[in-house]
Amino acid sequence: MENYHDFVPPARFAKSLNELLEAVPPKYLVGLGTILLTNQGALSRDERRKRVFSRGHKVKLAERWGWYGRGTKSSPATICLYVDNILRSEESWMRLLPLTRHAALGTVLYHEIGHHIHAVHKPVFQEKESVAEDWSDKLYVRFLWLHYWYLRPLIYPLKIMFEIFGYPKRPASRHFIK
Repeated sequence: MENYHDFVPPARFAKSLNELLEAVPPKYLVGLGTILLTNQGALSRDERRKRVFSRGHKVKLAERWGWYGRGTKSSPATICLYVDNILRSEESWMRLLPLTRHAALGTVLYHEIGHHIHAVHKPVFQEKESVAEDWSDKLYVRFLWLHYWYLRPLIYPLKIMFEIFGYPKRPASRHFIK
């Protein structure tokens, strides 16, 4: 579902979203009703001013890349993605290369799906954001494995190279805010 105000997303954005969703096992999408694509301009004044907690910090909801809303007895779970914030978070050249085209959207989408999996399918007694990040990593690796199957012969030489020279450093924490 899309709801934009004075904003036009890139032409392939919805296609990228569908490609990312195809890589998620269907059993993890059970109970998820809507994925809403929107932008900051479509938010009401109250929604733009609303603040939520993320890892002990208050952040404006409009500055986040997305959020997950748990389902209730009367309505299914919802994921909302702020397309303009996601696009602002990546370099413009990244959308041109096949391997990096899905990086920003995939990270956010799979993070929010990770919240859904944690809440509905596989509850783990750990910090919610850490569990969602773990699921994001697992789902994104699965997507790369399925979507770019033709690059599998390069994996073993890359693994050996990383073992010799070391793996790239990962940021200490990833916050899905601006």
